[in-house]
Amino acid sequence: MAQALALADRFKGLKELPGLKADICGVQRMTGDIGERVAIVAARDVRDKETVMVIPESLAVTRVDAESHPVVGPLAAEASELTALTLWLLAERAAGAASKYAALLATLPESTLSPLLWSDAELGELMAGSPVLPEARSRKQALADTWAALAPKLAEDPARFPAAVYNEAAFGAAFCVVVATAAFLPAANCFALLPLVSGAMARTGNGNGCDLDFDPELNAVVVTAARPYRAGSEMLLNDGRPNGELLLATGTLQDNNSSDFLSWPAGLVPADRYYMMKNQVLESMGYSAAEEFPVFADRMPIQLLAYLRLSRVADPALLAKCTFDADVELSQMNEYEILQILMGDCRERLASYTKSYEEDVKIAQQSDLSPKERLAVKLRLGEKRIINATMEAVRRRLAPIRGIPTKSGQLADPNSDLKEIFDTLESIPTAPLRLVQGLVSWARGDDDPEWYGKKKPGQGRK
Repeated sequence: MAQALALADRFKGLKELPGLKADICGVQRMTGDIGERVAIVAARDVRDKETVMVIPESLAVTRVDAESHPVVGPLAAEASELTALTLWLLAERAAGAASKYAALLATLPESTLSPLLWSDAELGELMAGSPVLPEARSRKQALADTWAALAPKLAEDPARFPAAVYNEAAFGAAFCVVVATAAFLPAANCFALLPLVSGAMARTGNGNGCDLDFDPELNAVVVTAARPYRAGSEMLLNDGRPNGELLLATGTLQDNNSSDFLSWPAGLVPADRYYMMKNQVLESMGYSAAEEFPVFADRMPIQLLAYLRLSRVADPALLAKCTFDADVELSQMNEYEILQILMGDCRERLASYTKSYEEDVKIAQQSDLSPKERLAVKLRLGEKRIINATMEAVRRRLAPIRGIPTKSGQLADPNSDLKEIFDTLESIPTAPLRLVQGLVSWARGDDDPEWYGKKKPGQGRK
């Protein structure tokens, strides 16, 4: 990738930026299944909690810089924070080598693989069944609406905003770059484009990367290692978003992302005669009549189970037992019902995909996939792993429930059908003997009331 080579070549220039501490870090080109990229690596062994970068405030590009820009400043002042940074990026790229931020611009990609830049046909084909599909279409529309609001203002001054620079395609690509690379600084409550960090640090949801924030005393953004690093190992930026959100925002996702989850909706039944009572209980616990819960592959969604238990309570006396702090079963009937509901939800989710898990596994093994196809199949496989793991956890919980609900409200022996089958099979060898005995009994008239009245077995006629 030409951009990877360019960044590696220009790293020396980045190190020479005034005040930028980068002696602990180095740049290395890496090749993955999506393509070649540049990574930040440890130039030496790094201790836990050690500061690895100090980026002066003067090198961090924020909304303030966009609003004070001589070309796009007035428009940026009226726009959202990310849109303002997008306008700044378009203007600085147009300036080329004359931009004082040329070193920073060299680290930023020209575009990303965010689904916001995919065609609707690509989304429909590659994301079918995934919850990312409706979200991607919604954000694509929001991006189109943002451009539609800007376009007339840009068209008013074509000399200042030439169409070759400020057009919908360029705006969309620049916006996705900003969303992918801008880092949020909690202490400053703003987004910033940062040298090295924005363009080259990959994200991790496993909490084993680096943390960053603005330090008011140093007037700089400080990047700190959250664990020890060996020399030559890649340094990542902690980012706790699930893969679906990472793909939408950055055009990438992480294998084995421990922060990956699916949002699972749950709600009260409006026709429930105890609806108001249950809603009041939920509000007292900080919940509403409709909620979404994160479901991970490696843990049971305890809060989702607690919510479902409460929503399906048939005896209001059990409401007092409801808790979201522990895994407390309210009753066997209630537990059976909510587990069956959760199992049904899992099956519906899997059925919504156009390809099975096994088919996606085979697709992922192909070597000729495009980057979009590979990202999409990796996303689908991750989602299906979560669903399959949840189904397996539900099956384990269903196994100890030794009963099946009946119309009487009681739990019948779940093995009754099997018992009946085995009883029938066991009776087959004795069936001929019983048939002969039945014929003899019939011939004697044992079951004939009239005959029996005239003649009892073993007696002659009177």
